[in-house]
Amino acid sequence: MLTWIILGVATFAALLTLLWPALRGVRAYAPRAAHDTALYRAQLTELERERAEGRLSEQEHREATLEVQRRLLAAASEVGEAAAPTPRADRWLLLGTAIALPSLALMLYLPRGMPDMPAFPFAVVEAERQAENAAAEVLIARVRERINTFPAGSDEARQGWVLLAGVERRRGNISAAIGAYRQALTIRFEPELAADLAEVLSIAADGSVTDEALALLRRAAAADPGDLRIRYYLSAAALERGNAQLALDGFRAVKAATPPDSPVRAMVAERIAEAETRLRAAGAAGPSPEQMAAASELPAEQRQLMISAMVDRLADRLRSEPNDAEGWLRLAHAYRILGRGMEARGALDRAAALLPDDPRVVAEKMAQGRGG
Repeated sequence: MLTWIILGVATFAALLTLLWPALRGVRAYAPRAAHDTALYRAQLTELERERAEGRLSEQEHREATLEVQRRLLAAASEVGEAAAPTPRADRWLLLGTAIALPSLALMLYLPRGMPDMPAFPFAVVEAERQAENAAAEVLIARVRERINTFPAGSDEARQGWVLLAGVERRRGNISAAIGAYRQALTIRFEPELAADLAEVLSIAADGSVTDEALALLRRAAAADPGDLRIRYYLSAAALERGNAQLALDGFRAVKAATPPDSPVRAMVAERIAEAETRLRAAGAAGPSPEQMAAASELPAEQRQLMISAMVDRLADRLRSEPNDAEGWLRLAHAYRILGRGMEARGALDRAAALLPDDPRVVAEKMAQGRGG
């Protein structure tokens, strides 16, 4: 009992330490507008520096300055507002909660908990896991020895390799599973087994359908054209290789053949949406890098006439499809070539929000003179 009293007092003391500032009625932090004001002043200084270095035209500098000044005035009007201290009633509520929660937890634990249960040190758990892995390795070695006793190319040997492949896959030993599947397929080809190997090859390639997997899937589809798993992975391979229309047709066929209550339908629906997005992007991709490079060699007026329509069409599409990261990146590049710095920065910011770690975003930032 003494132990529980000590633990209760310690718990209450810890909670009281955390809640003490609120109980004393300490005022909240300064309003966010105070921080925004400092930020906007720094932005004004940065705009002056960019104009002096020639990265902003006079018109761009004027427009950007007016916008920042508007935000600065709005933020400055809120700086003087102060937060009210914690009301007295709320302080008592916090104090009561600090006492009630540990007490309630103790009341629930004592009749149902097991305070005398011995601890399980990590070293003991790890030793048990290693012992289990060692036992599994011994069993797998015996299975391999048994397979080697069967005649080469026999159905018994094939069944052994299939069994071993499934065990290795469940253990997470993907390379061993791939080898076992290959051995089984060498003895006799079977569409379902080929799909298993293609799936494991894709797992090893971080979800990508490799060339070997694609060849297996095509052969399996010829033998069993109705297998939905094979058709799904063939559609995924088409999407990865840039054939969005073929992928879309395949995914739609898989969804149509999938039972309404199957959880697979949601996954297929996502791939259908992805293929549709890629098709729309291909239909209004905006100017290509080659077109932009060719346009940059022309006089300003001809360059404007050549690509302004394409750029405007891309910008209009992105207003209705704001999650198209590739489109925002292309738009940022196009605006930069056209010398529309502020718009290029805005488009690149949208692309960076959708592709935060993409090296192309970093490269475009450097091209805009903004660093990495």
